[in-house]
Amino acid sequence: MDKKLRLTGYAGITGSLLMYTGDMLLYFTTQPIPDREKDLLLSMGTVPLERLIAGGIIGPLAAVLYIIGFYHLFLRVKKERRKTACWMLASLSVSIIVGGAYHAFFPAFGIVSSQGHPEIIDHFLSYIGRLGGLAFALMGIGWIVFTVLAVQKQTSFPRWIVFATPLITIWLNFLWKTLPQPFLLLIAGGWNNLVYTLIFAVSLITLKNNIIPDDYE
Repeated sequence: MDKKLRLTGYAGITGSLLMYTGDMLLYFTTQPIPDREKDLLLSMGTVPLERLIAGGIIGPLAAVLYIIGFYHLFLRVKKERRKTACWMLASLSVSIIVGGAYHAFFPAFGIVSSQGHPEIIDHFLSYIGRLGGLAFALMGIGWIVFTVLAVQKQTSFPRWIVFATPLITIWLNFLWKTLPQPFLLLIAGGWNNLVYTLIFAVSLITLKNNIIPDDYE
């Protein structure tokens, strides 16, 4: 059980860092970005096509590792609450599948910008905004279930783990958005994935000196 927990936890970290790498391939630049919401997508027109393709393909591949990471969290729920935890696992897994599709669509912004058709971006945004909204909603449901289980001591985590979940840490991005370049894109530009690196890392750290009781196996 201990080996399975560690392997699945490391898979989650790898998936989040891989998706973060995809973000950086898609749009990282050291150039000033006055308006991150508008100028960033337009700046992707200067990104080489090979980088765009590599960054986009990474999304669905990283999503697979993410799901293994979510299974790691599922394994840390007491056996008698696993049925409830299935909702957490399902919501988080579907959210990252949708998130992988969201990520894989991003090369289109760079391609249309490079071809001199930035006006098309607004049409793409209306579509991808729905994808992002769905992923965010499913993520929220999954982490709310996790939080309830953790607060009720139905997991092998200490209760304070809730402060390391994306439900809390995602809001730090409002702070990171005030950073100057290149830290703006390095941190704020990939924070949606770095919050998962954080929770999986904290999970593995809390495993270090803990023996998982039989009622989790």
